[in-house]
Amino acid sequence: MTYGREPTWKELFLQTHLTKECKEKLRKCEISIYDMENLKFCTNRSKEVYAMHDIHGSDLTDCPDDPEVWARVQVGCHRTTQVFGVGSSDLHYMSGTSSSSNGCAPSSVEYQRSAHAMRTQLAKLEARLEAETKERKDLRVHLETERKTREDLQQHMKSELQDFMKNWHPPNN
Repeated sequence: MTYGREPTWKELFLQTHLTKECKEKLRKCEISIYDMENLKFCTNRSKEVYAMHDIHGSDLTDCPDDPEVWARVQVGCHRTTQVFGVGSSDLHYMSGTSSSSNGCAPSSVEYQRSAHAMRTQLAKLEARLEAETKERKDLRVHLETERKTREDLQQHMKSELQDFMKNWHPPNN
């Protein structure tokens, strides 16, 4: 798309993240860059970033106090890179002090710390669940062995009783 000027952030973002068909409609002016209902993004994440831009403006360095959006957009599933000024890559992450970078406000640091604590707790719970599952399996094996032993003992006692009854002669009176 030729603008005759530098493209805006929105125009550039849309050319990068919209489906081919949607870019064509945009080029033909069938839809507007503000028409969220008809803009078809390649991924949900890119749609959320675009929506976040609409809500909070182009300066995202203030890290808006919207943890749900940040969780989906910046720390979403399958994210392999760090967000600058956030997370374990930030030297000030664990201390809770503000980063020297133009990164995030303390509310986002707190959110990241909370998310880290929740991941740690989840890992501990998963380990505990795995240990309990192993204990249950071991208990099932033990109970099955005990049941088999009891059945064998009952069979043996029955056999012994039958032999005894065959060979037993009541005393004559």
